[in-house]
Amino acid sequence: MAKNKKDNPIAVYAVASQIGLIVVIPLLVFVIGGTWLVDHFGWPDWVNIVFVAVGIISMTSGALTYLKKLIAMYDSSESGTGASEIRHDRKDHDYYDQYTKKKKL
Repeated sequence: MAKNKKDNPIAVYAVASQIGLIVVIPLLVFVIGGTWLVDHFGWPDWVNIVFVAVGIISMTSGALTYLKKLIAMYDSSESGTGASEIRHDRKDHDYYDQYTKKKKL
């Protein structure tokens, strides 16, 4: 059994799949709700476009907020910025060796 919640693959999948719901649900609610309101109250059709725009803004805002929380939760660096500090030498790459080392006869 995994020691940490972050190490459990099912928990990671559940957290990652939640992004799909965060993207789809607000857009569907605003599109379906806006269409129903336009049909039920006889509002002009341009109101439906406003509801779609608000749905897209809500979807984007929710997804970005959730992704920021995920980055903060799974961040392993001490700085908390989410950027990993990988330091390596260019000489470590195989392609570098092809062009710099002289062939011995």
